[in-house]
Amino acid sequence: MANKKITSTNAMNRDFLEDRCTLNKVLRIIGKRWVAEVLVLIRNDVRRFSQLKECLAGISDNVLSTVLSELVKEGLIEKQIFGEIPVRVEYKVTGKGRELTDLMSTLCNWGKKHIPFDVRMEPLRRAAAAL
Repeated sequence: MANKKITSTNAMNRDFLEDRCTLNKVLRIIGKRWVAEVLVLIRNDVRRFSQLKECLAGISDNVLSTVLSELVKEGLIEKQIFGEIPVRVEYKVTGKGRELTDLMSTLCNWGKKHIPFDVRMEPLRRAAAAL
């Protein structure tokens, strides 16, 4: 995938909004596809790549690897490599990631309270209809 131009209007707008409000950066991190799900699963002790893949129907190996790398880069999870044969890799949530997942849970509860059930379930209905 090609990198986006730094001088594009979208990039300049994104940078402007992130400079004005840190919340925009947070939402950009957790709002990417699969990120919230992966972070919550790791928080709930799903630690290995294969376990994550099993829990996330439809995610490709490449996308899962990218999401894990981004979460490590942001300091939300840690990657631990064990010197075994075959090599074993596990992920765990950092204190920073734990704090963020607590906030995400609060946001989720807010959504359950203020977003009608049928609106929340619409993506599932569309997916089921497509089968």
